[in-house]
Amino acid sequence: MTGPESTNATVVVVGGGISGLVSAYKVRQARPDATVVLIDRSEKLGGKISTSTFMGRQVDEGPDAFLTRVPWAIDLCDELGILDEVISPSSGSAYVMSRGKLRRLPEGLVLGVPTRFWPLLKSGIVNPFGALRTLFDLVRPTSWPDTPETVGGLSRRRLGNQVAERLVDPLIGAINAGDTDELDLHLVAPQLENAARQSRSLISGLKQQRKNLDPEVAAAPVFHSFPSGMSRLVSVLTDRLRDVEIRLAATVEHVHPTQRGADVILGSGEIIRADSVILATPAYVTAALLGKAAPEASADLSGIEYASVAMVTLGFERAAIGHPLDGSGMLVPRPEGHLSTAVSWASTKWPHWADDGKAILRVSAGRMGDDRFTELNDDELVDTLSAEMANFLDINGPVLEWRVTRWPRSFPQYGPGHADLITRIEERLAHDAPGVFITGASCRGLGIPACVRQGGEAAELALSRLTSAAK
Repeated sequence: MTGPESTNATVVVVGGGISGLVSAYKVRQARPDATVVLIDRSEKLGGKISTSTFMGRQVDEGPDAFLTRVPWAIDLCDELGILDEVISPSSGSAYVMSRGKLRRLPEGLVLGVPTRFWPLLKSGIVNPFGALRTLFDLVRPTSWPDTPETVGGLSRRRLGNQVAERLVDPLIGAINAGDTDELDLHLVAPQLENAARQSRSLISGLKQQRKNLDPEVAAAPVFHSFPSGMSRLVSVLTDRLRDVEIRLAATVEHVHPTQRGADVILGSGEIIRADSVILATPAYVTAALLGKAAPEASADLSGIEYASVAMVTLGFERAAIGHPLDGSGMLVPRPEGHLSTAVSWASTKWPHWADDGKAILRVSAGRMGDDRFTELNDDELVDTLSAEMANFLDINGPVLEWRVTRWPRSFPQYGPGHADLITRIEERLAHDAPGVFITGASCRGLGIPACVRQGGEAAELALSRLTSAAK
């Protein structure tokens, strides 16, 4: 990313989550002569990447790892010089609650899709008919709806309702805090779409993908994190932004397009005149900022739905837990009716936590269509979830320490055709506010790697604007 020398170019990034941080970092790396301003309404950077002390350990309150099967976060860590610090979970196995019993996920599972029949049958997660139903995928003719496909639509059509509801939805739905019957297949699970489109069946396609996978990649860990938590990535990125003007606890009222680029009007009344503006904010925040500048784009952004979640961290004496906790955690499907949606057995999952006789569980609650947790105060939420954990994991002892982290409207929902919606928004912005660019989880990918990628792409667009303006 290069451009001609300029001493007065200004780029404003609104939003200090991982996408905004990467955008500011990439602009600063490419244009050390430009003025870069990073604004966030919070008092600290990182967005949902947040780590704090719990039972003497650094425990994440949001995402606790990043995916390694895509390159963007790995490449960023390498560029920042911290790739040699990463660690990986000690166990790749996990459990799912099914028909009132905790059952180990079967071997051969890919994003909830069982590629091996006998392990699925023996797992007891679905009944024998549900297991047999998956075999129809191997002989059923390929068919696709005329409208954008959902994850649930594909999995129900190819594998049956039981697998869709007790394996695919708990896994993919938990990642997105969503309902897979309403989530866009192309954006949310492109691996499944590619497998189904490139083979005679979904299962056969996934098996072929595995055969084609480089052996070193297949053997490599799927997730990475840091001994001090994911905030390590934020702190290193922040250190690289020393020449960036960072404004915390600052609000932006709206963005007004100008011939130069755009004016950023702060809540204080100050106006920052920018050549490029990157909005790395949730869709509903971005919509409010663009209400006057790009009303059509704003209306589309306002229509993107969000799910609210809570992360409740619980500490116990390890001896009080009857379950062996021999895995990374467990999933709780919707049909089970519990408040919890997923549980990370954190003190087992992360090998750098030496066994000191304590156990830490990170319990998630809330997903699209289920916001019951919002009706409970912190004490009530802890009581409800700790009772569920006692039932699931045979716990006979009190909670030693707890922490509740609420993330309201934190997971954007990618409805069918979401990619086309984002393209339309970008086209309207190019017409109504050509110096303004959007990025972040509401666009084309959740998760840290996807947000890293999108932050870099937004920086490219902003820098291209500087280059064009200088000619």
